[in-house]
Amino acid sequence: MAYPQYNPYYAQNQFYQQAQQAAPAPNIQAQQIQNSGIIMSISSEAEARSYPIGLGNSVTFKDENAPYIYTKTMGFSQLDRPIFEKYRLVKEENSPVEESKEPQTDNLALDEIKGQIEAIQSDIEDIKKKIAPKTVKKIMKEIEVDDDDTE
Repeated sequence: MAYPQYNPYYAQNQFYQQAQQAAPAPNIQAQQIQNSGIIMSISSEAEARSYPIGLGNSVTFKDENAPYIYTKTMGFSQLDRPIFEKYRLVKEENSPVEESKEPQTDNLALDEIKGQIEAIQSDIEDIKKKIAPKTVKKIMKEIEVDDDDTE
């Protein structure tokens, strides 16, 4: 009586094929960094840098003693280094007194420019009056010469 030969590699291969067929396809979703939107008040940049945060999270800090905002973001891997960003706060001043001064200085500058333009126009008119009689005579002579050449 002949016995079928046993092949261990064949049995092992069948086991892996069955396991792969039974395993569901992995559901891969893009991971996003989570930020709670809360700004934590701290006393120094060093405190913000040393503040522990979880994987995939971002925290925003406001320095109580300096005009800075910090963000600290941790990736999804424990091997990632946190990303630390520093932003300087700058105050913009817009008071009603300053706004009322600006148009006045602009009007003064415009009035001064208009005066200069009028003075230049007056000078140009004086020059035209002095040159006009001589220029007209020269132009008339040139026209007469050109008419003689074309005939």
